[in-house]
Amino acid sequence: MKLLLLIVSVLLVGCQSRPVANPAPVRPTLPPPAELPVHVAPPNALATQALERRIRQQSQFIEALVSQNEALTAKLNAPAAVAASPGIVLPAPADPVPSVAPDKSPPGRPAEPPSLVPNAEGVIDVAAAALAAKTGEPVNPFAVRTVSAEGIREETLRVNGIIAGPVACAVINDRLVQAGETIGSLTVESVGTDVVLLRHGAHRLRLSVSELPVRVRLPL
Repeated sequence: MKLLLLIVSVLLVGCQSRPVANPAPVRPTLPPPAELPVHVAPPNALATQALERRIRQQSQFIEALVSQNEALTAKLNAPAAVAASPGIVLPAPADPVPSVAPDKSPPGRPAEPPSLVPNAEGVIDVAAAALAAKTGEPVNPFAVRTVSAEGIREETLRVNGIIAGPVACAVINDRLVQAGETIGSLTVESVGTDVVLLRHGAHRLRLSVSELPVRVRLPL
């Protein structure tokens, strides 16, 4: 019995003297890294920005069109200076004119016979003017003609336009002529800014730019 107690005591003492193993160190647990917030515009905001950009572009385009329209309107409303730049003179509106234009001969020169212009029917009767010059009577475009049809011939002239420049030219019957050239039996005496002076013998004819033709009655 004593022996048993002695064995038990030895075992108990051995158990108490056994070294205790050191526990493993505990590492601190770090929190997970915080994610940075990503700002993403909602789809509605992107659509709104695109719409605003498109509206600004359309507004700029409209403003450019308005500016061009105003500049064009101002240019059209400005008075056209025909004499400033060479070009073709457009036909002037037909106004009633006297059958004989006043003479504007410079002083010191013998007075030229009055220039003949078309009457209300668009006719210049050189044959009647020659007959009146023989009798010493004034030319009357409304008087009854005493020249028979067999004694006259008729030419049709139309001044389509005038081209200004160092040497002015006129377009008569779709032909370009200048001073000194002839149209049928008529000689181009001078080309003005809006009229052409023709000569047949002692008679001067004054033709303006017009879309209507002028009939010239000449003696045979």
